[in-house]
Amino acid sequence: MAGIYKQIDNNSGSAQTITVITKGSGVSGNIKKILIANENTSNAVDITVDLHDGTNTFTIIKEVEIPVKTSLVLSDNISFDSNAFSLRITTSGTTPLITVIIK
Repeated sequence: MAGIYKQIDNNSGSAQTITVITKGSGVSGNIKKILIANENTSNAVDITVDLHDGTNTFTIIKEVEIPVKTSLVLSDNISFDSNAFSLRITTSGTTPLITVIIK
């Protein structure tokens, strides 16, 4: 899989859910690694990563806090069938600014 890069800048101060890989989009769910970096210089961010089939949500990680200027790397059992599921990331906290890199 070619890398996917997204930056999420949420100035609303409330939770925001971003679909990183859309179900049936043709982008492979054959993932080896997800890196989520907190780019905010003053606030931690809580991250939830889930798979969504359009009706049901299956949580991979739930409300994990990423401290300021720190990254979280997921690398174990994260591949999925992208014809059946979307990969989503939800941020919460005060003005989260994160970078997501998927390989």
